[in-house]
Amino acid sequence: MRQIFGSDGRMLMVAMDHTAFLQDPVDGLVNYGKTISDSVAAGADAFLSPIGSAQRYDEEFGRSSVVVSVDTRAPFGAEAVARALAIGADGIKAMVYPFANEDWVNQSAALAAQASAVGLPYLAEPVPGGFSAADMRTPEIIAAGARVAAETGADMIKTFYTGDAKSMRKVVDYAGVPVIILGGHAKDTLEEFYGPIWDAINHAGVVGVAVGTNIWSSKNPGGVVRGLNAILHEGATVEQAVSAAK
Repeated sequence: MRQIFGSDGRMLMVAMDHTAFLQDPVDGLVNYGKTISDSVAAGADAFLSPIGSAQRYDEEFGRSSVVVSVDTRAPFGAEAVARALAIGADGIKAMVYPFANEDWVNQSAALAAQASAVGLPYLAEPVPGGFSAADMRTPEIIAAGARVAAETGADMIKTFYTGDAKSMRKVVDYAGVPVIILGGHAKDTLEEFYGPIWDAINHAGVVGVAVGTNIWSSKNPGGVVRGLNAILHEGATVEQAVSAAK
């Protein structure tokens, strides 16, 4: 866990596992190695990557941590931890769909047990009801989903920001393990993007972010990461972060 988080206990993770499911190429992911290198130089602590890219871009990742994103379903699920260890990953991440199908929860528990047995940190990403269940994005259900994922044995949780610091604090407190928030859809401005992250970090007890689209869809991925680094590790305001990103 200390390898994945910064010395201050916070984590700036660049999520680049979208290449495992996106239907169309995106410039920032086509230029995968350059996006990694720019993000490392700008202060990224960790990356989220499919196993293929985690192997292919080992040199570009440098000393930054790599958490591999895997599918828990058979037949690969049983091999996920061994494969992650074989390529030298620092952690493993999987989706969990609480309140949709108990098989996903059971698969998460199995992965957590396998990872724990070899000391590999497990990051769970709960999506209550599945991606199509938009009605299950209330703060209460997000908090419940985070706790279900934590109860499978996850060491940390990646989940949605609830929209305000007060309700997000309930998610953090209920989860009982470190919580990081995902970056979500591309925002129109850096102010719009950085604002909720600043609130989550400074008022809700969130320990980090896992940002994908808002980094690799930008014309200046390194700049976006610099702004995030300023918020997470340097105590910057939103305005200072925007300035750092330019």
